[in-house]
Amino acid sequence: MPDDPADAPRPADDARPDETAAATPDEAELARVAVPATVRRAPRYGAFMVAGALVGMVVGLVVALLSGDDGRVTSGDGGVLPFLGGQNGVRWVLAVAIGVVGAFVGGGLAVLADRRSTRRRRPAPQD
Repeated sequence: MPDDPADAPRPADDARPDETAAATPDEAELARVAVPATVRRAPRYGAFMVAGALVGMVVGLVVALLSGDDGRVTSGDGGVLPFLGGQNGVRWVLAVAIGVVGAFVGGGLAVLADRRSTRRRRPAPQD
C-alpha cells in the first residue's frame, strides 16, 4: 500500500498538456478531413401503410352502406363467425379487402415520397 501520493496511479483524465495537444486537431486539420453531412427526410412506411389501410376500410364501409340492402342477401347464421352472417359479412369483407388495397396504396405513396426525398438532398446546416 503506497503512502506516497506520487506513487499512486493517476486517473485517466489527468493527461499531460503535450499529449492532449497532439491528440486534438486544429481548425485547418478539421476543415481538411471533414465530410459535409446531408439531411435526408425519409417517410415512415408504417405510418403511410396504416393510414392507407384505415382510409381504405372507411371507404369500404361507406361503399357497403351506400350500396343499400336490396333484399337479395338474407340473414344467415354466419357459421363459425356469427358477426359475418348476412349483410354484415359483406360489409366486413369489403372493408377488409379495400383496407388491404389501401395499405398497398399507402406503401406505394411512401416509396414515391422516399424517391422524391432522395432527389432533393441538401447539405446539413452548419453550426
